[in-house]
Amino acid sequence: MPSKVRGFFAGSQITQPPPTRTIPSCGGCGLHKKCQSPKMPITGDGRRGVLFVAEAPGEEEDEKGIQLIGKSGKYLRRVLQSLDFDLDEDAWKTNALICHPPDGRKPTGDEIRACRPNLDQAIQELKPHTIIPLGQSAVSAVISPVWQEDVGPMAQWAGWQIPSQALNAWICPTWHPAHLLREDNPVLDRQFEAHLQNAIAHEGCPWPENLPRWADIVRRELDTNVAAAWLRKATTAKTGAIAWDYETNMLKPDGLDAQIVSCSVAWGRKEPERCIAFPWHGEAIKAMGELLQSSIPKIASNLKFEERWTLKEFGFQVKRWAWDTMVAAHVCDNRPGITSVKFQGFVRLGVPLWNKRVEPFLTTKGNQKINQILREIDMMDLLQYNGLDSIVEFRVAVDQMKELNYELPWNM
Repeated sequence: MPSKVRGFFAGSQITQPPPTRTIPSCGGCGLHKKCQSPKMPITGDGRRGVLFVAEAPGEEEDEKGIQLIGKSGKYLRRVLQSLDFDLDEDAWKTNALICHPPDGRKPTGDEIRACRPNLDQAIQELKPHTIIPLGQSAVSAVISPVWQEDVGPMAQWAGWQIPSQALNAWICPTWHPAHLLREDNPVLDRQFEAHLQNAIAHEGCPWPENLPRWADIVRRELDTNVAAAWLRKATTAKTGAIAWDYETNMLKPDGLDAQIVSCSVAWGRKEPERCIAFPWHGEAIKAMGELLQSSIPKIASNLKFEERWTLKEFGFQVKRWAWDTMVAAHVCDNRPGITSVKFQGFVRLGVPLWNKRVEPFLTTKGNQKINQILREIDMMDLLQYNGLDSIVEFRVAVDQMKELNYELPWNM
């Protein structure tokens, strides 16, 4: 069982609730004073449990009080009709901004943030099993609260079918129809149709039973003799495969002051069945060396990092690498900005970021090469974070193998 130690991870899930702020800042944005259909309510029957989120009402939408009836909406409706989906009967419709901006300009970040509680409330009340954000503004409104970082460019989000654990809904971003009409690009048009076809195929929530509690799998073991016994058991048992991860005081192992601070190992077959995280000292180091020289298949994210640190620490290379989730992310989809295990964990597994509290300690300041991990971070918090890295790496690897039609190497 995980140690019952006070910390921000203790007893927690990976999942995080939707934002708690429910009062929109309509007075601050002031747009409701300048449009014909202020604070436009949601329209549509939602017969199939799908919520479309567009950018903002256009001039025609503002005049009639219905979303997506202008030129962009007509394009969207034509594509959906070809897929046997009626936008008004089968879905609900809303916008990131529920008031028409002057001259149809793009919503500002402040306006989207002010209006976001309206969207949060709609999601909580309607409980859609699928949410389709159309374009950058909608992606920011839907994803930012659960991703908890700047969403960055739209191109890295289009097409993913995200099984959000925080919302228990599929988040399926795609291009805004207005963007497609401007671009007049047949490749984007085909992508758009495929994105919509995949999104409307969902028939229920991604997590129909209990939400995952993957954090509970992590055993944080300060006694390195006990940790060593666990590692040796994993080495001798029919483990399947391991995903493992080092936490270090600097990025590269070349400096004299370079140190490994903690390590985690998750093992299993189709999914991680056990995970242990431990400080890097004592008998656990020796046992980890034995595990890394065993024939058990090994998984990492950016394995070059673990390989180089292992070579520094032990003087040998890791035996039988099986998968690198970062390399596989490039193979599955060559877009930039999507290869980190955090991003892959979110888009493939719906896992919100689990590094927000520890990231300041892992980041170097100024010209320093050494981070604050040794001096300031709580060890139990670090071990939980470290363990979650390994659990998510394992699950991402299995999901990537399924996508690429690979047989699990440890089952061959």
